[in-house]
Amino acid sequence: MSSGRTERPLSGQFYRRDLVVRLDDCGQFPLTLLLAPAGSGKSTLLSQWQQQVGDRRVVFMAIQPSDDDPVRFLRRFAEQTRAVVPAFDTSWFMPFDVAELPPSSIAEALQEALEQVSDPLYIVFDDFQHIHNSETLKVLDAMCAHPPGDVHLIIASRTRPSLNLASLRLADALLELDAGALRVKREEVIELNQRLGGEPLEDSALDHLMSITEGWVAGVKIALMGAIGSGVNTLHDFHASQPEIMDYFGHAVLKGLPDFARKLFLESSLLHHFNAEMCDAVLETTHSAQLMEELARRELFIIPVPGRPGWYRYHALLRECLQARVAIDMPECVAPLHCRATQYFLRQGDFEQAMWHALRADDVDLLLDALARAFDFWLREGYGSQILEWAEQIPDEELLARLDLAAPLISTLTLSRRFFRARFYLDAYRSQVSATSRKDDDGQQMLEFLELHLQFFQHDTDFMEGANLSLLMETSSHRDVRAFSLAMVAYYHLQHGRLQSALAFSTQAREVLLQLGQNFTAGYAGLVTALANQQMGHIAEAVSLVNQQFAATPRDCPTWSLWATGMVVVLYDQNRLDEARQLCEDLLPVVSSASATEVISTVYLTLSRLQHHQGSRKNSTRMLEKLHSILQLGNYERFLNEAVLEMVRQAYVNGEWARLDDIAERFRLQEWVEENLEKTTADYSQSWERLGLAAVYWLMAAGRAEAANKALALLRSVVNRAGIRSRGAIMDANLVVLAGRQNSDAELARQLDALITRYGVMNINRSVFDGAPGLSAMMSDLWRRGVLMLPDFYTELFAGIFSQAPEQAALDVDPASVLTPKELEIFTLLQNGLSNAKISEHTGVSVTTTKWHLKNIYSKLGVSNRTEAALRATPR
Repeated sequence: MSSGRTERPLSGQFYRRDLVVRLDDCGQFPLTLLLAPAGSGKSTLLSQWQQQVGDRRVVFMAIQPSDDDPVRFLRRFAEQTRAVVPAFDTSWFMPFDVAELPPSSIAEALQEALEQVSDPLYIVFDDFQHIHNSETLKVLDAMCAHPPGDVHLIIASRTRPSLNLASLRLADALLELDAGALRVKREEVIELNQRLGGEPLEDSALDHLMSITEGWVAGVKIALMGAIGSGVNTLHDFHASQPEIMDYFGHAVLKGLPDFARKLFLESSLLHHFNAEMCDAVLETTHSAQLMEELARRELFIIPVPGRPGWYRYHALLRECLQARVAIDMPECVAPLHCRATQYFLRQGDFEQAMWHALRADDVDLLLDALARAFDFWLREGYGSQILEWAEQIPDEELLARLDLAAPLISTLTLSRRFFRARFYLDAYRSQVSATSRKDDDGQQMLEFLELHLQFFQHDTDFMEGANLSLLMETSSHRDVRAFSLAMVAYYHLQHGRLQSALAFSTQAREVLLQLGQNFTAGYAGLVTALANQQMGHIAEAVSLVNQQFAATPRDCPTWSLWATGMVVVLYDQNRLDEARQLCEDLLPVVSSASATEVISTVYLTLSRLQHHQGSRKNSTRMLEKLHSILQLGNYERFLNEAVLEMVRQAYVNGEWARLDDIAERFRLQEWVEENLEKTTADYSQSWERLGLAAVYWLMAAGRAEAANKALALLRSVVNRAGIRSRGAIMDANLVVLAGRQNSDAELARQLDALITRYGVMNINRSVFDGAPGLSAMMSDLWRRGVLMLPDFYTELFAGIFSQAPEQAALDVDPASVLTPKELEIFTLLQNGLSNAKISEHTGVSVTTTKWHLKNIYSKLGVSNRTEAALRATPR
């Protein structure tokens, strides 16, 4: 007979309405502390609160033990904040800084970044008990001492965090919910029992349960679950302390399970995460799905893994209890189970899980074999940080005993610019090989390659491409060595302006590397291909390759940072500045000391230039100084000089003459001028060319037009001979700007037409406008007055420059024919870029009189301000 009752789904979850309301008061406090032991329902409460916050923005970080590292912790925080708040400006707070700056500076940068967020922001750190690092705690301490305006921090922890909370508590700026606040109430216990399908509770049993558990959620659940199998009378025997509660759980719950379920329940506790397929394979059964379905249906102590449907983990308390029972009842199963789990995850390609189990299998050979497979995969895919992290956990003698461990580690150390450590391991491995008299041709070739690899990246452009590298590339029996050597040769040619060779080698390298599954290095070779095409003026080919690969690469893949960097260059040159800035800010949190130097330099330089365009001079300068400090850690002269060039360019455009002189002195621009000005030719190097253009800006700012013209002519000759059209366009554009200030409109238009014809209109892009200050204003002025004809699509692409409708050309005015001798003298000084004060000093008149003369000059020449007048002049 039917009872007429509707069968209710069993569930260990219940909605804690009153607590959610209390927690919602966190919006009135800069910090909320949720402090209670494991099993008190902190994570559940946070989840329920988050579900009802509506459209409020919440950054939720579930802290893991590996987060007890300031770089990893703050980088994860920056990434997750950026995902929730796209407007979060990572240029203010750069996690790259963490290893190098004092905590107070990091906290200040973080606070400034958060202050830029206009709407309320809630930041949740769950399981904060894993954070012990003093640097991380100091950063958060400083943040709590001066909380950003509308940012609310929520910390959930089993233990009291080592933060200085006294000032917040005294200021009534701290909301605290402790274990007492999280205790379940009688009515909640009754509701939970009903949801679990238990028999009605007698008052005495309920009183005893409330007294013994003191409202501890985990204890209540354990007791109720045991009562379902053994009857409500067993509640009277429930014990008090946590160990006793867990012991009760073992007897009352496990004891009532069928043997197969009990065995599966216990064995599965040795798995960090699991699903039915994995449990069947590792536990050698076919009943896993049935067990997990029942546990998941009850929502008791089995927790879904976020982002991995069908995967679960046990609540920490349950897991500890089950593992304790395994150690007592079936210790012989532990090592074999971890071995099977290691092999399972290796087959699945989940190397992090494989290594986790291999460490617990008590089998050194299995661990090292698994590590070798993991190293090989991580090197191929670009996960250098995993290689470095796991290498810290393995004794050096074991790493050096195997080439399949030592080689990936040395290569990764080299690529992440840890040259001294790479040299230590390389020399140690070579000594070990010599001591054991091993005869292994592949090993010897690998040693030769690793030596050249280290020299190449450590000495950058000083590296000499000797016969050894070519011979290794051509004769090595190791295919990976040949492919890597191809990529190195391609990069070397790119550095030295041999673009055709760079293109040929990089194309071949990418094809071979993809065949070998070396996906990250193949991506790097592809980026060399794109850069070579871009520098040769083959814009369509470069843009097509970058667009295609960027669209096809998942964001969580390490190769994404390479193609995203290429995409930044494409977007910037195409004047899609908002998109370029967005992508730069997306890249900043993932750029690390293990990233390619090309990536770091491009992201920082481009973002600095974008900030400068948008008037954020303080930010742009800070980005350049930060990049300079990063690059000083290694021998990166060409990247350093790229940063110097941008420093000089920004100071020149800003008219910051004193700062420009300081930079020139700091980086010895006068020495470059003295060494090169009388030359008619020189060998190309990127470092030499970038520093030379910086010297040109300095000469122009100093009013030394003739010297600037000679330096530009030399630079143009060198880059054109190398076939670097992207740089040739910049040199020619600067020569047009220099000469144009003494030429008529018609001559200016002729020279600009010649420039466009020589390089193609699409190669006169944003980078050229930036690299030749004054070019955009000159072209805009001539176009607006109808003197220079430009295609509509081009003026629309650069609408910020060509923003007014063209009009008829004005009558050309010869300054010498309309200005008085005094006005002509002042105009000449203005042409040389002198300030009003300097003009007054040279002419012997007051600043007021100089301003009066300038007003007359502007009127007679038909210009409205100093900038328009400067179109005919060389600053200072």
